[in-house]
Amino acid sequence: MESRSMKYLNNVLVVIILLLATSCGSKENTKIPLKEVDQKLKSKGSLIVGDILKSLNHSEGARYLLGKDYVTPMVHGRIVMNEEMYEKSYSMGSLILGTVSEYKLVQVIDKGLIKSMRYQLTSDNKDLKFVELKIDINIENTLADFYLYVTDFDGILKRENILPTAIK
Repeated sequence: MESRSMKYLNNVLVVIILLLATSCGSKENTKIPLKEVDQKLKSKGSLIVGDILKSLNHSEGARYLLGKDYVTPMVHGRIVMNEEMYEKSYSMGSLILGTVSEYKLVQVIDKGLIKSMRYQLTSDNKDLKFVELKIDINIENTLADFYLYVTDFDGILKRENILPTAIK
């Protein structure tokens, strides 16, 4: 009888330890060192960022992205359903940004199924202190979301996303 009780207590103790270990684990997303980022992910990210920047000044605006094979149904649907919002934000975005001469990958965060890639943009607009394009790429290397953050020297815009976002 005692051995059964001990086995039961041991099993309960193991379960408690496993629950504590898994629940106390880090919930933070992991930053991936840039030198360790998969080359395929870097290439896809660079392609997507280039297309997003091109779309800002393209006559079709955000609709330019719809023909790309990396756009997820969620992004596609959001662009189609919110076409007017994208038109307004794109026209404002291209006015605010001016000409972007280059972009540079500065951070990749592993969120499990999603990798968030942050790109610092260099703009000819001297009123801007900070410009960043962040893209979320899922495990299939397709675009799950994108954001354009802007901070100006006047303090009116403080890391504000100037593009429509998904309701989460």
